[in-house]
Amino acid sequence: MTLRLRRYLRFSAVWFVFVACCLLAAAQSRVEDVTVHSAGLEHNLLGDPADQPVSIYLPAAYAGEPQKKFPVLYFLHGYSDTTPRHVAAEAAQKVMDALITKGAAQPMILVFPNGLNKYKGAFYANSASTGNWADYVVKDVVGYVDSHYRTMAVPQHRAIVGHSMGGYGALTLAFEHPDVFGSVYAMSPCCTDLVADGGPSNGAWVDAAKLQSPEEVPAALAKGQFFAAAFSAMCAALAPDASAKTFGDLPFVMEKDALKTNHEVYARITSKMPANMVISHLTKIAQLRGIFIEYGAQENFSHIVAGAQELSARLSQAGVPHVLEVFEGDHGNHFNERFSEHMLPWVSRQIAQ
Repeated sequence: MTLRLRRYLRFSAVWFVFVACCLLAAAQSRVEDVTVHSAGLEHNLLGDPADQPVSIYLPAAYAGEPQKKFPVLYFLHGYSDTTPRHVAAEAAQKVMDALITKGAAQPMILVFPNGLNKYKGAFYANSASTGNWADYVVKDVVGYVDSHYRTMAVPQHRAIVGHSMGGYGALTLAFEHPDVFGSVYAMSPCCTDLVADGGPSNGAWVDAAKLQSPEEVPAALAKGQFFAAAFSAMCAALAPDASAKTFGDLPFVMEKDALKTNHEVYARITSKMPANMVISHLTKIAQLRGIFIEYGAQENFSHIVAGAQELSARLSQAGVPHVLEVFEGDHGNHFNERFSEHMLPWVSRQIAQ
């Protein structure tokens, strides 16, 4: 090799490294807003649009390393959370950028679908009344992201996470679709069973039974009747009935001034709740790489505590590895800390490249 050739090769190598460093330095993370259509949401009884907003966080490495594919985290929000998806994604952007910089999380794509409907919560379930919101997330959103972005499109590199109603959705979708999501992290998940303040001891079931039309559900929420509205939304999602006044059957009804259980409706609803899915979905659940469930020691909703403990006990009895963690805090006052310091690093390890 001649001296001139050696100098040329050395210069070329230095120039390549310089250009690569410049590209990486110039690359920045970004949030993109898209609209995803779902045929399964067409013609729902509430009149909600079939075109739904989704916000997507792309790490700086996405632009800086154009040949690279990335793992994906899907985040489902809670009931009546009106935070715009773009705002939620921008908040996550700051956190993710900092975690990636200090090596606490790997670069990954974060996806924030909408779960709000006319009732302020679709529970990410397929329903003949409210539409097929499970299919929207699992098929339409995941399909859109995989077809429009450079993703590692296999379950072991996808995780689903959610808070409250979103925690319920994350668990049920992971339990039903280990062929799509490999790991699940449930933050203070609601509705894992109809227990404690989710059961018949809660007088809000009486208030829910008094609602006479779909318009009265969001109106009840606006008047401070949180449980009445949430119960109505949940029943329309999990026990749809086009002939019911709010398009969903209630598991507890008034008979002669007493709240009685409608056992058929109760069974329909509870069979779709995570604690009661363990046995029926055990073969699928066993395929998951990781299951993390958490709630606060000062949790505001007693059914979340009782349900999480019940779910954990049933997973343990079935021999399914998982984590149940109790932290100091209530339903939401430590959300940002749990999101950034616990959930994101755990998910990063689960879906590592």
